[in-house]
Amino acid sequence: MAGIRAPKQWSLTKQETITSFEAWRQNLQYTLSLDPNFARFLVDDVTWLKKTNAQPLRGFQNDGEDVAEANRRTAAQKCTHLELMLGQIANYCPVISRNTIVKNSTSIKSIWQSIRSHYGFQSTGGHFLDFNNIHLEPNERPEDLYQRLTSFVEDNLLRAEGSIQHHGELPDADEELTPTLENIIVLTWLRLIHRDLPNLVKQRYGTELRSQTLASLKPEISQALDSLLDEIHSAADTKVLRASLKDKYFERPTKGSSGKPSRQTKQCILCKQAGRPSQHFLSTCKYLPDEDKKYMSRVRQSHCEIIDSESDNDVDHIDPKMNDCNDEYVAPSKLRTVSALRRVSTKQSPYFKAFYNHIPLQLTLDTCAEVSMINASSAESIGVAVKKSSHITLQADGVTPLEIIGECHFTLERGGIELQLEALVVSDLDVDILAGIPFMSTNDIAIFPSKQKIVIKDKITVHYNDPKTDQYPCKNRVRRTQAYLVRAPHVSSVVWPGCYGEFEVPSEVGADSVLAIEPHSASPGQTWPEPHITESVAGKIRVLNNTSEPQFIQRNEHVCRVQLACTSDDEIKEKIDVRDIDKSKFLTKTPSDHLIDHVTIDPDNIISPELKAQFKTLLYKHSEVFSPNLSGYNGAIGPFKASVNMGPVQPPQRKGRMPQYSRDKLVELQDKFDELE
Repeated sequence: MAGIRAPKQWSLTKQETITSFEAWRQNLQYTLSLDPNFARFLVDDVTWLKKTNAQPLRGFQNDGEDVAEANRRTAAQKCTHLELMLGQIANYCPVISRNTIVKNSTSIKSIWQSIRSHYGFQSTGGHFLDFNNIHLEPNERPEDLYQRLTSFVEDNLLRAEGSIQHHGELPDADEELTPTLENIIVLTWLRLIHRDLPNLVKQRYGTELRSQTLASLKPEISQALDSLLDEIHSAADTKVLRASLKDKYFERPTKGSSGKPSRQTKQCILCKQAGRPSQHFLSTCKYLPDEDKKYMSRVRQSHCEIIDSESDNDVDHIDPKMNDCNDEYVAPSKLRTVSALRRVSTKQSPYFKAFYNHIPLQLTLDTCAEVSMINASSAESIGVAVKKSSHITLQADGVTPLEIIGECHFTLERGGIELQLEALVVSDLDVDILAGIPFMSTNDIAIFPSKQKIVIKDKITVHYNDPKTDQYPCKNRVRRTQAYLVRAPHVSSVVWPGCYGEFEVPSEVGADSVLAIEPHSASPGQTWPEPHITESVAGKIRVLNNTSEPQFIQRNEHVCRVQLACTSDDEIKEKIDVRDIDKSKFLTKTPSDHLIDHVTIDPDNIISPELKAQFKTLLYKHSEVFSPNLSGYNGAIGPFKASVNMGPVQPPQRKGRMPQYSRDKLVELQDKFDELE
């Protein structure tokens, strides 16, 4: 026994499972059984009394003559050994009151049952109902889920010495895990992983299931689980931007019809009623007045314009009654829509901005998108982690697929509210982020298109397409070159390298605007923040500390200056030049023969005069290489070719922006550009 060493015992924590508790119990029971003084109390049928003043020895008696003298113990010795063992159990079970184990326990079973009751998985009939609460946890392996299900069922099997009755009777022997129970465990395991997985397993392993149980095929199913899930995800194609066009003016063919328009038989209603030959159209009837014939002609012409206009838009079906421009009735409401057929109004999709760390992002909301998407270039620029995805997405036509690179999960923030985004990363998206129904449902976002506003969790209201909050205010406002000061919060703070500081911008600037940031002029040695272009979100900007030193910001300190920024196309075009261009700074093409005079050939007089003359002739022949105005490559060794592959989606227009400087600053800026050329 001296050579046997027990595993190191550990203590119970506040959160335990059935599996972890059983591992702790069996290891502790094995450790205690190595001591012969404790082993006698670990037998299931051994009991004792609670320790009280009336029962200080807990009901133990002295051993009689029938016990070997070496193993003979008095009642006091037995009580001492028991309390030492109970103390060891209490030391490794700090979540239970010590007196519950040391003084109030009556058997080793009662101790285990008390611990089970504390964690809520004691052996009772009601505990089996917790089987319904088991589900696949995030980042949990399917095999771990199967082991949890198996452990739960095994722990709830009926035992002969237990107190749970079945139909009013206690079981005669311990219940075993039958094949039917194993099949139920595997079936539950498949259903918890994916609700469509049992049907796919039945289809894929139909031949094997004819002669084997489901539990017998569990190892093979586990090996092929990834491919089965990929097949399920591929079958459930995600329909992105699903929109169906329905014609408002023409009826579709009824069920059972061929779908092809049929020509109506010539028949005049007036002649048919009068009993005359009626095999002609009403418009050609000689009994019809001239005024009615002119009116019918105008109606027929308008009718044909409707059909010609709609035929360009791939109308699924045209009613037979409206075919061939014949003389049947045409509703006046349809005639009045001729002038407006090609005037379909368009509105910009709702959007708002949010922060990811210090980076402002624009989210375009789409209520027809069943999944959210992010542009691959945007995902790479913000540094979000992209994971592999098996999703398949289609465009609005339901046929053209999108190129899926992966999927990402990250958190955005606007106005102190966190927004959870789960998006597919696609390479051909014309916006930064397309937020679909899952994003809007998860974050409780409502859209009111008539009022052009977005409500986030009933706390924040964002107005889009609002001139007051336009991100390009120089389009709609009087040109102003005013700079605004940005102050620090009322509490001092430190911005560490790699972190960012959040500051409020003045209300005159706008909640969501494009701003140019410059250091505050009152601090001549200030290197942070560097001049750059950023965007405000909900009236706040975030400035990254890209230096190697922490930046201490005092309360109410002037951090920087901001100016509204706009694109070069938004600048006011003046009829006169900003300044007179100094044309002398530009190079002019001049003869380069005189440059050869400054070239020295053989200063050491090593080569012969004939060879020196040949070098000089060659220099004069190719004198243009010494000119500052080189004409370019002459194609001596063949052409250089380059090809650029353009995708079907045009890239978004990302124009350069500049601060709204005054005229003097623009002249100074241009002079600085010329100096650095």
